Amino acid sequence: MFRWGRDAWSRARRRMGAQGWQVLQTALAATVAWVIAVHVAGHPRPFFAPISAMVALTAARGERGTTAVRLVLGVVVGIVVADLVLFVLGSTLWAMPISVFLAMMTAAALHSARTMLMQAASSAVLTLVFASGAAGWQRLVDALIGAGVALVVVQLIFPPDPVRLLRRSVKAALAELASGLDAAARALEDDDEDAARQAQEHLWEDSDQLSALAQARLFSRRIAQRVPLRRSLRERVSSEGESARLLNLLNASCILLIRAAFALSDGERERFAPVLRGLGEAIGGLADDPADQACRQAASERALDAVRPLGETPPASHPFLATAVMAARMVAVDLLMFTGSDPSGALAAVRSGKDDPAVPPPPTG
Repeated sequence: MFRWGRDAWSRARRRMGAQGWQVLQTALAATVAWVIAVHVAGHPRPFFAPISAMVALTAARGERGTTAVRLVLGVVVGIVVADLVLFVLGSTLWAMPISVFLAMMTAAALHSARTMLMQAASSAVLTLVFASGAAGWQRLVDALIGAGVALVVVQLIFPPDPVRLLRRSVKAALAELASGLDAAARALEDDDEDAARQAQEHLWEDSDQLSALAQARLFSRRIAQRVPLRRSLRERVSSEGESARLLNLLNASCILLIRAAFALSDGERERFAPVLRGLGEAIGGLADDPADQACRQAASERALDAVRPLGETPPASHPFLATAVMAARMVAVDLLMFTGSDPSGALAAVRSGKDDPAVPPPPTG
């Protein structure tokens, strides 16, 4: 029980640490939006000014500016549609469903984002509740204030760092791969089929980190393109994003290696346990600092050391062993390619087992 509580607190602390800076920005922006709406726009209860700022700033990094714009568009659509329906039908029972339906369909025609759909619907409802429409237009002004504050925060005051966003996801994905290989190595040593299946599923089905990495690649590109203060990082983000894409290949080769290793006989399984552990340690070491050249060089050398004892490719009469050897070498090649080695150089180094390729420095400009 004590260990469970300690682990739960550790996970909670990591989550709070990861979200803390964004939460602080959101709290400050909401306060500023509220102050402007009260003391500049003269609205006595400007609830939507801080809400719009919060909705925009709690979106995923890379989407916050876009969310602010969609939010305002949704509010405009909802107000305009509801006022037109009121003009045609008046305050009747049918005004509500027709207004909500038309507002959401109009928003959907512009964009399918849920933020836009919900803001169009809620703005239409508010305009109908206050039949004069005044509250709806005040909501539009509040939305403009909140979205404007959010845009200033993400574009000028605290622009997100796309390189840091990408590298954080790369580290998490590498750590997951290392964990899967380490679990598989233990399963090989213990001859535990269930543990092996769990290790494989860890990489095959539990691909949350790779999904997060794909999102990070997309968001980092958007940030570098859309945030003026980060446009100088476009080439660097593009280069590191292409490197991060190679982790999908590395994940696939790790899965193949685990499957091939457990198709071996008992004696051959024991031989492959250190190979999996060595490759897992190489990937885990790289996860410590994927952007550091010394760390990348050390990871490449560890990967080559792990597959060097495999020797020559087994003959065709041993198909399972040949597949396992090939898979282990694929993992090493994919890791070397991720660290910057060209494919032919990585393949030659793994085949020869003699020379450690010089890893080029990561992009810095």
